[in-house]
Amino acid sequence: MAEKEYNLDQPMDSLINLAVKKFGEVEFQPVSVGDHSFFVLQIKNMQQYIDKLMDKTRAGKTVSLPLWAKIWPASLVLGHSLSKFSLGENKTVLEIGAGAALSTMVFAKRGLRVTLADHDQDALLFSRINILKNGLEARAKTVKTDFKTPLAERYDCIVGAELLYDEQSFNLLAPFVEKNLIEGLEGEVFFSLDLKRAARNFFASCNTHFNIMKSTVSFKDQETGDDQPVNLFRFKRKEQ
Repeated sequence: MAEKEYNLDQPMDSLINLAVKKFGEVEFQPVSVGDHSFFVLQIKNMQQYIDKLMDKTRAGKTVSLPLWAKIWPASLVLGHSLSKFSLGENKTVLEIGAGAALSTMVFAKRGLRVTLADHDQDALLFSRINILKNGLEARAKTVKTDFKTPLAERYDCIVGAELLYDEQSFNLLAPFVEKNLIEGLEGEVFFSLDLKRAARNFFASCNTHFNIMKSTVSFKDQETGDDQPVNLFRFKRKEQ
């Protein structure tokens, strides 16, 4: 049976209570992205939550880990890159995959109208809390959807970090991007992902409609101190 969806129109304190009820103690951590600083909600003891989840899960059943709760290097690289990129005024942005909503908050901070889409209600809960905590609710909203369901409007820019880890979703993601990006040559798409994720089938399926440019950025992991390369991809429509 599917879990009941949260009412994300509640005040922030009520939403935080929902997060605490399911994940235990949570805390806001400061995160800097380019010239912007944000507070991002985190599960305070992630290992304790995972251990509890594993204890309650029946043998042989798939465990859904809260991967969206971690601030991945690819998210920071994408957010930093987008903080320097000019789309122009009155543009609309779609972020696919909630994560910590970093890219959403970067664009909203710059005055753009942003929609954040995800199928996971917990990811949307944390993202909505982050939007409210940082005072960006006038510019950013969350919607629940999956790659099978195009949204009601097209967007000037589509962004996503660490989306390309599930081979089964590649055939759905490419047409989802195509159907939700504005028509014409002005639309922009930015994806970032760990260097280990090749995702060749996805990029091959996108080559029909898009020119794809790739750059590699070295990111220093604050926990290990190691340099971690991240691939940043920029898509532009081909002239037909």
